[in-house]
Amino acid sequence: MELNGYRLLLPEGTLDYFDLVDVKESVNEVVIYLEEKNIVPEKYTDQDTESKGFYDPVIVQDFPLRGKKVFLNIRRRWLLKKH
Repeated sequence: MELNGYRLLLPEGTLDYFDLVDVKESVNEVVIYLEEKNIVPEKYTDQDTESKGFYDPVIVQDFPLRGKKVFLNIRRRWLLKKH
């Protein structure tokens, strides 16, 4: 499936931190799958971070697209440690 067109639907800056890995489209909905890149975001480089693979995805409902519900399935990699 061609993913480039779906890149235009994402909020500005999203692809700085996430890779668009898949899109599932059905009659009623579009699910866009994003995975956090394997680099610590610049604003957190001075903080204690942890990555042990991906955490459970977070599902965010976005604005409808041509009458279809749109969901962002976001898999985070980095966790800020709290002391």
